[in-house]
Amino acid sequence: MKKNIVILFFTILSLSIYSQTTPEVITGKVSYISSQNVYVKFDNTEGIHVGDTLFTVKNEKTDPVLLVTSLSSISVVGTLISPNSLTSDSQIIAKKRIIKPEISDDKLKISPSANEEAIINAFKKEKETESRARFDGRLSVSSYSNLSSTYPSNQRFRYNLSLNAEHIGNSNLSADTYISFTHKLGESFALNNSLKIYSLGIKYDIGKTATISIGRKININMANIGAVDGLQYEQKSKNFTYGALVGSRPDYFDYSFNPNLLQFGAFISHNIQKEVGNMQTSFAVFNQMNNFKTDRRFAYIQHSNSLVKNVDLFCSAEIDFYTMVNLQPTNSMELTSTYISLRYKPWKKLSLSLSYDARKNVYYYETFKNMIDSILDKETRQGFRFNTIYRPFKYVILGGTAGYRFQKSDSIPTMNANGYLSYTQIPGINASLTLNATALKTRYLNGMIYGASLSRDLFSGKVYSELSYRYVNYMNAYSGTPLIQNIAEISLSWRVAKKLTLSADFEETLEKDNNYGRIYINISQRF
Repeated sequence: MKKNIVILFFTILSLSIYSQTTPEVITGKVSYISSQNVYVKFDNTEGIHVGDTLFTVKNEKTDPVLLVTSLSSISVVGTLISPNSLTSDSQIIAKKRIIKPEISDDKLKISPSANEEAIINAFKKEKETESRARFDGRLSVSSYSNLSSTYPSNQRFRYNLSLNAEHIGNSNLSADTYISFTHKLGESFALNNSLKIYSLGIKYDIGKTATISIGRKININMANIGAVDGLQYEQKSKNFTYGALVGSRPDYFDYSFNPNLLQFGAFISHNIQKEVGNMQTSFAVFNQMNNFKTDRRFAYIQHSNSLVKNVDLFCSAEIDFYTMVNLQPTNSMELTSTYISLRYKPWKKLSLSLSYDARKNVYYYETFKNMIDSILDKETRQGFRFNTIYRPFKYVILGGTAGYRFQKSDSIPTMNANGYLSYTQIPGINASLTLNATALKTRYLNGMIYGASLSRDLFSGKVYSELSYRYVNYMNAYSGTPLIQNIAEISLSWRVAKKLTLSADFEETLEKDNNYGRIYINISQRF
């Protein structure tokens, strides 16, 4: 795999980068979100390890979001490391690590409660050194059913199609697309709301160092701005990559093509690859418009560094250059985003990480005409998050996460803590057991969650099964009303053939006055 795959998805935070590793990007999909964990399904988890950082793609923007706390052969469970609104449609990105045998005991397995087939990879891998033709794709169909003793039931279907054709006919021309269609059973739908085209474009290689792309694509060196409908150019020169793009932003409301949202910008990136790790620094300047009036003008700076052994550092910032004063445009500088993440692994059995988030919402002066529509709270959000993972014995993993977040509008800060204990190979049944507990305190909620899961692979790994239970005990700080829930779940995933996978999940939630369940079924075919 070409080394510069490292720059793919350039908002990767604090990835676990060790000496003598070979990186490769793989993708999965969120299958379930609990109060303390996020569950993700992959084709396989080979090369993903406890302590790795995963990140998400939402509206074609990448954002680091999860720390891996446990995994099985096809699924991963993680805890949030940054504020992020995840849904069952969120794409999760992992950086695969092929590790030499001397550190192979990183490959511990633990079973999460994940059951959804891997989401389609919307991003192309870096081309191989030689220009060889390659074609791959995936078609998946998913059914989501919500059942309730109090409210009407509903069923939703989702269809995903991904195609990737590299060096068509051994030429310099490549193409890719990622399309999703969602609808509810028995309900009419609007095409713009149901059909989402996340990627649709062609790329032409100009020699060995330059490329030009047309269509809807994410530029991996300016991924924070999201998808661009237009023309993009990129040039590589030794350790530097630079380029420019011009086009429009997808529509804010339905993600359709909107030529009124013109945008253009340029970037430069410097990347150093060493055996012990890498260092990458990017700088981009961008101008976004609405009906040919400036909507936002800003710069993005990012630096990631793993050249120091056992240390991973990530920093990013956004600086806005444009504001409106008394309805008159003014050029000024304001720091609107700061994020710092530091990960340290003092020895093989212990991993520590700390992150700081001070990001502001930003104004779009033309798209949203007043302050209320643009932003509800422009105060700086400040938050710290600490994670630790410790493996005292071969099959035992201890871990925990603590978070502290404060906004001026909040009367009290938000605090949360999560701890878990995993035993990966129970004697006699060859299964994995995980026990966990989460404490949460906010201005409106205070309580605990306790959980346990038992899982194992069946039939030589062709079938993955998992049973889990969670007890939720929350108290509403305003009304004093308790929320008591008992949640049980069973998951099965069957690899029918090499490229065909069928998975199913059933979850039942019991409350005092209401019972409701969720049934998920997915079939996925690769080709």
